[in-house]
Parts: sequence; structure tokens; C-alpha cells
Amino acid sequence: MLKIRQSTFVFLTCIYLSGLMVGKAAHADTFVVGVEDLNFYPYFHFTSNERTFARALLDQFAKDNGHQIKYLTLPIKQFPHWLFKENIDFKFPDNERWQEINNIHHLKISYSDDVVGMTSGTLVLAKNSHNPITTIKSVGTITGFHPTLWLDKISKGEVALLEDPSPTILVQNLVKGLVDGLIIDLAVANNELKRLNLEEKIVYSQQIPQEIYAYKLSTVKHPHILQQFNQWQIQRRDFITALKSEFGILAIEPQKAQ
Repeated sequence: MLKIRQSTFVFLTCIYLSGLMVGKAAHADTFVVGVEDLNFYPYFHFTSNERTFARALLDQFAKDNGHQIKYLTLPIKQFPHWLFKENIDFKFPDNERWQEINNIHHLKISYSDDVVGMTSGTLVLAKNSHNPITTIKSVGTITGFHPTLWLDKISKGEVALLEDPSPTILVQNLVKGLVDGLIIDLAVANNELKRLNLEEKIVYSQQIPQEIYAYKLSTVKHPHILQQFNQWQIQRRDFITALKSEFGILAIEPQKAQ
């Protein structure tokens, strides 16, 4: 009789523990990350299954911490409404300087530590890198992007703005001389040159001001998860460095981001 009771106890205990494990799995955190509906490889291209820096980074963070992530692609021009209207938990990429003018609902937005440093500058053909700023009569950028450093000259009609959703078209236009400069990231431009088998070299103009900033993860709902993400970035620094190297980002990343 004792043996039967012991067996029954063990059996019920196993069922109970199994139930706890299933319950834990069933209640794993699932977060929706709002991302831009844009091909900005190597940083991100969420409308495809292509491996990119952002997807590899965020997927690994989720895996290491027992989360599930779903990506929701959203139009760039709806940026001011993302954290207010859309059912998202996080936004990537984001930065305080973008939200200074876009936080129209005065939300309490939390930001992660820097994920990757970025340079806001003007790309030109290498042969034109030392030409004065007055030689720039037209600039190209991604549709929906704000060429902050050129807004004044554009508003005065001194510089023409060409927008296109495709970085491929923008790089082709620069190489063909249809625009004098580009407001996109150098890693993106380098990828397009490689993909198009073009031998021209594109660099940041040395005569035009540059600003350093960073891509960050932001949230209104889950600041405690951002703290976890910040700690994870410290713990997985070697992995992140290797990831940046894999995608050609490490070589051009500025040392100080804001």
C-alpha cells in the first residue's frame, strides 16, 4: 500500500511540475516591435526574411531572455503616431532627437543605451570629398527621412531635394551625377555599390558638417525590459561587435554616439 501511495505521489508531482513548465512556456513574454517599412540593409529589411543586423540582434536578445518578438512594419511618414496609436511595445530604430519634434502626444518615452552609432552627414563621390559646400545644389534621401542639416537651404530654394524609397536608386543617381550628395548611411551606400557592381567610392564630405547620434530601442510600455536589454548589451558585447563586423558596420561606426 505504501508503494502505491509513493508511486501516486511521484506521478502527481511529475504532472504538477510538467504543468508548471507548460504554464511558463505558455506565458512567455511576446512583444511587438514597430520597425520601418524600408530596405535599409545592412541595418534592417523587415519586409523580407533577409538576415540583417537589427533582426539578428533583437532575435538573439529575445532568445537569451525567453521572450518572443513579432515585427510590425509601419510607414515612415506615420512616425509621430507609432507609439501613440499603433499596438506596439517597442520601436526600432529610435532616438530622442527624432522625438523632440514628433512626440506630439507628450508621451513618457524610455530609450535604451546606444545600439549602434550613426553619422548624419552628406555622402559624395570620393573625388568630390573636399569640394566646398556651395557645390552641393541637390541632395537625395529616403522618402520620409528628414535631411536636418539641409532643411534651411532646401526651404530657401538653394538646394533641391530628391526623395526616393529605394537606396539603390539614390546611389545610382549619385554615381550618374543626377544629385550632388546623399543623406543616407555609408554602410547602406557601400552595400548598394557592391550589389550593383559599381567601382566608384562614396565617402562623407569633409567640407559639410556632420552629427553623431545612435540607433536605440524605445518604449512607452516596458521600461523594465529596456533595463534588461541594456544589461544584455553589456554581457553580449563580443557578440554585438562580431555582428557589426559581419555587416560592415564596425568599420564605419563613429566612436561616440549621442
